[in-house]
Amino acid sequence: MKRLKEILLIKDATIHKRQYDKEWFFKLDDVAFYLKEDLSEVEFIYLPIIIDGEEEFVKCCSFEDILRGRKELE
Repeated sequence: MKRLKEILLIKDATIHKRQYDKEWFFKLDDVAFYLKEDLSEVEFIYLPIIIDGEEEFVKCCSFEDILRGRKELE
């Protein structure tokens, strides 16, 4: 399993993200592609993110949600 740090997800331009209520949320599909893992067990919420100039509601998760979901898969 690839090691993961929140700062790397924030800095990575290929991962769509947004700050909501002082917490960073990341597009779930982008993180799954970045990690090359199935993250279907990760809890998510729908948030609007601007993708290619258009606002879309996509599945987003916090860093803690990702860590918790990955541990459940072990």
